[in-house]
Amino acid sequence: MNLTDTLLPADLLFFANFVWLLVLLQAFRQAPWGQFLASSKRQHVFMGASAVLFLMWIFEVGIRPALGFHFLCITVYTLMFGWSLGVIGVSLITVGVTLTHGDWSALAMNALLLGVLPVSISYGIYCLVYRYLPRHLFIYIFLCAFLNAILTAGLTVLALITLLVLTDAYTFTRISNEYLPFLPLYLFPEGTLNGMITTVLIVLQPDWLKTYDDEVYLKHQ
Repeated sequence: MNLTDTLLPADLLFFANFVWLLVLLQAFRQAPWGQFLASSKRQHVFMGASAVLFLMWIFEVGIRPALGFHFLCITVYTLMFGWSLGVIGVSLITVGVTLTHGDWSALAMNALLLGVLPVSISYGIYCLVYRYLPRHLFIYIFLCAFLNAILTAGLTVLALITLLVLTDAYTFTRISNEYLPFLPLYLFPEGTLNGMITTVLIVLQPDWLKTYDDEVYLKHQ
């Protein structure tokens, strides 16, 4: 899933740096730095979760450059830290992943496509569920975690494919023959993993989930 600097036009990769910078500036402005810096536990959880995510991202199975799969696990990460810290965290993780393969020209595009986009989708779906549906524990686990992760991963792959086809990196015929048949085998485990981790956190460490509150989701149980 990680893009390389040989797949996309240089001017597009260069433009992505400005977009990424603007998003990062907005994330830094919105981040709850007072609460975050005042809690060493919160900082340790953030660093630990980011390290786990980094390890997941460096192990990718694929057939061609950018046409691969690795667990994103961004939905539960977003549920833990919210949009702003989620964007900052995945940006740092993308820098770490880039250190392992050296495609620095594609850093911003990877950060946007595999970090900012899925964090934004995950948080957007959570906000819609929170606003329009009942505050029920099952709804939080099934929709905000499990189904959210499937939709987020699916839309991220769709954005990746669209980018590769529009820039003539690959033809859609090649992608549909060599890549898309494996997509269902990827999406369900992605949703299951996010749902399982979220469930475990609710039971053992609910305070690690920024978007979850026992008083809200258990008061009508």
